[in-house]
Amino acid sequence: MSQRMLGLAVLTLGLVAAACSRQEPLPSSEQGPIANGRTAPAFSLKSASGGTITLSDYAGKPVLLYFSMGPG
Repeated sequence: MSQRMLGLAVLTLGLVAAACSRQEPLPSSEQGPIANGRTAPAFSLKSASGGTITLSDYAGKPVLLYFSMGPG
């Protein structure tokens, strides 16, 4: 029984490691971070209230982006 559990644990860890190491390449226009003082690329995001916000809505104004993983 212990060999079976060990085999299952090794298989599970292998699957988890494979899933965690998979990375999708960034599009060529989004390679690397944006340097300080550079213009941010155009984008739109869903707001907390469900609407869509675009960066161009705030042209000429300071913008702070806050990303949250949700409650907890």
